[in-house]
Amino acid sequence: MFEKFALDLWGAQLPGSNSTLYGRNGQGQNGVDVIVRSGDRLIGLQCKAVGKLDQITIAAEVDRAKRFTPSISDLVVVTTAPHDAKLVSHAETLTRQHKQSNLFSVSYHGWDDLLRILEDHQWVAHKHFSEFFSTTEKGIPPPPALRLPLDRQLKIMLSDEELALFCSEASWELKNNPSANFAVDHVDEQRAIAMVAEIEAVEALDTEARKTRSELREYLARLSPKIRRAEVAARLLLTDEVLRSPWLIGGCWPETAATMRRLMPQVIAGSISRPDRLPLKIGVPAHPKLVGYIDIDVEDRPAFEDQCKTYNPYYYIGGVHDLGSALGLKYALPAGIAALVGYSAFHGVAIEELQRDNTSNIYFWGLYAA
Repeated sequence: MFEKFALDLWGAQLPGSNSTLYGRNGQGQNGVDVIVRSGDRLIGLQCKAVGKLDQITIAAEVDRAKRFTPSISDLVVVTTAPHDAKLVSHAETLTRQHKQSNLFSVSYHGWDDLLRILEDHQWVAHKHFSEFFSTTEKGIPPPPALRLPLDRQLKIMLSDEELALFCSEASWELKNNPSANFAVDHVDEQRAIAMVAEIEAVEALDTEARKTRSELREYLARLSPKIRRAEVAARLLLTDEVLRSPWLIGGCWPETAATMRRLMPQVIAGSISRPDRLPLKIGVPAHPKLVGYIDIDVEDRPAFEDQCKTYNPYYYIGGVHDLGSALGLKYALPAGIAALVGYSAFHGVAIEELQRDNTSNIYFWGLYAA
């Protein structure tokens, strides 16, 4: 329980980070119970649910952490024992020694200090210590339980296996739990939000701080709507049975994960054509403004031309199924979902309306030369 608390608390302090428990009881953990990846930093948390901690124990855990692979950049010792100035100083001494050997930094946080940090992250308090809140206070909604982390290049910061598992669990949760929330955590958006909060925490802002806050708000005004559209697009991919058919009947989660990787940049940054790609577009004849763009990669072009023998670069009309199951899943599905979400946002048509009139059935959209 304490490890899960520490995981959430450090994840809350580092928006956009990716946190996970490392191993399980009985497995060798080399001084690390929780892993937090934040940008280029790999932070290891050593959790001690004890009443007292001493320098000998900390030194032993530090030595074990030196064997952790890959190398960590920070080791944070967190404990239910009281906060102790001597142990803080000991951690600082170890950090200075490690700096000379290009090893990780070491820090110590006793229970009193953890409570101080917890004051700024109330959702963690509500999640782990709900018995201390009144019924009214318990009504405060928790943050989204399903979070998809993106880096600056719009790449999903999960392995293929983790992303496939995430898609499976998120699909079930979104379909079966009406209160479930889904969020796309873009590292730059989270950092900008945190910077605005840090600026506003100062009572009197000088001109430079106000200028910086204004620039950050303008940046968020441009980026955040795109991230919100990405959240809608991901929901569609995970829950809309019309969209998922026919390529994903039965729930092929590794292929869903691969589609999700193509979907995120397409929704946020748009389709970016390159000279070595074959440009196509898909659309619904009844909605001429509802158009999605596809760039067939050079390695897939022979398969496309073999499947669609009537294609010519100036005029071609077919059905999306002409791409075949592999190419349809790779290209048509993310391009079509991006088109649906974009059309909904820019023309004020609710996604639910497009779903009701079966416009979301990408399988029957037309395929054209771009």
